[in-house]
Amino acid sequence: MQEYDVEIKKTIIQMIVWGLSICTAAYFTGYSGKIAGLFIGIFTSVIYFLLMGYRIKKSAEMPINRALLYTKIGWIIRLGFIVAMMLLSIKLPGVDFWSAVFGLFTLQIILFLQAVVLITKSFFVKS
Repeated sequence: MQEYDVEIKKTIIQMIVWGLSICTAAYFTGYSGKIAGLFIGIFTSVIYFLLMGYRIKKSAEMPINRALLYTKIGWIIRLGFIVAMMLLSIKLPGVDFWSAVFGLFTLQIILFLQAVVLITKSFFVKS
């Protein structure tokens, strides 16, 4: 298994743990009505990350001009997926739109936390 695949799995697991933690916190703090929206947003973020990872992996094997076009088309597809899921969260009864938006930022939150951990570790590792 390549290091790339290991990092993707690690990030997906972190996103799922983050999502379960947020949904659990919402339940125990009396905001259980927000869980459906959070779930939709977190699900969208995970699928977005998987689509992006797949596109990057495939484009690395292509000639540069074809890879650029492939990447641009992938961006449009991923953005369309996000828009569709946000429209779905507006249309479905019992789903809080703003919770879905918050859940959508799961990937960015995880990447930020990974950066914080990496930088913090660099302060304690002696060269």
